[in-house]
Amino acid sequence: MSLITLLNLIQTNFFRFGGPFLIIIGTISCTFNLIIFMKATLRKNPCSIYFIAVTISNFLLIYLHFFPLVTQVGYNYDPTAVYIVYCRIRLYAAYVFSSLGPFFLILASIDRTLITSRNAVIRRRSTCRLAITCIIALTLFFMIFHIHAFIYVEIIQIGPDLFLCYYQPGNYSVFVSYCSLVFNGTMIPLLMIVFGFWTIRNVGKIQSNVNPVVLSMSISTTMPRRQIIESKDRQLIKMLLVNISAYIILRFPFVMYILYQQITQYQSKSSDQLAIDYFVLNITYFLFMVVSTIDCYINLLVSKTFRSQLKDTFLNCQMFHFVRPN
Repeated sequence: MSLITLLNLIQTNFFRFGGPFLIIIGTISCTFNLIIFMKATLRKNPCSIYFIAVTISNFLLIYLHFFPLVTQVGYNYDPTAVYIVYCRIRLYAAYVFSSLGPFFLILASIDRTLITSRNAVIRRRSTCRLAITCIIALTLFFMIFHIHAFIYVEIIQIGPDLFLCYYQPGNYSVFVSYCSLVFNGTMIPLLMIVFGFWTIRNVGKIQSNVNPVVLSMSISTTMPRRQIIESKDRQLIKMLLVNISAYIILRFPFVMYILYQQITQYQSKSSDQLAIDYFVLNITYFLFMVVSTIDCYINLLVSKTFRSQLKDTFLNCQMFHFVRPN
């Protein structure tokens, strides 16, 4: 068996069995995330609004882009290689929603930086109205910025009776690669790290500057409510930081591949090397998509509040099932 045949067999089976599994767990993850974060106890928090936006973006990315990729690589069925409109919509969705998800996380980390500030004026800037405004503005920006996909994406013939939905080679290909490097490889991880550490620093300052006098005071009737609010904020911070870490780790291989692609784009490559490159591209992009499908499971692992909310949801469903009126 030749190297090319072996690599094609591996990636075909990888997407044939791993792809549907990832789509299923991603659908479950997005569904549970929406159910929990849209509850009255959480949806009034700006950070929860950002998590809802991230979830919707991930859901659309899974079904508008990753699902066609699974049918293409895993089942050798690619309607985007036949219908130009579908081809452009798929890549346009990939550009837009793969950008929106991480930038919504950045907005959430900025919100947590605001809410953990010791300055009351800065804390008051963390509002649901600001969150919704930022989400709408960012969505419109990326929808306009990536409009180029409807112009320069084509169905390209790469072999005898073999067509592929891809962006035009040449200057546009270089533009897309550099955009991916700038956004996914530099700007997004850097902003996530900066605001993530800034939030951690603010939390540390709050904990180290707690007034000891409070410990000796009698507990007022408003104290439990205050503790609940602070606990939810801490849980949201934990979920956010772990989601950011997962994003950076799982999308790093794809960024490294794009960098390698740019470095070697003018080198002459054998058919075996091209097959290896295509194999690495698909596997690293599979990892790129994993982070969009595991948000809910990360939240379950790190957040007691999320687990209790999900447990209450299941209990309420069971009670509704068994106490239905005849």
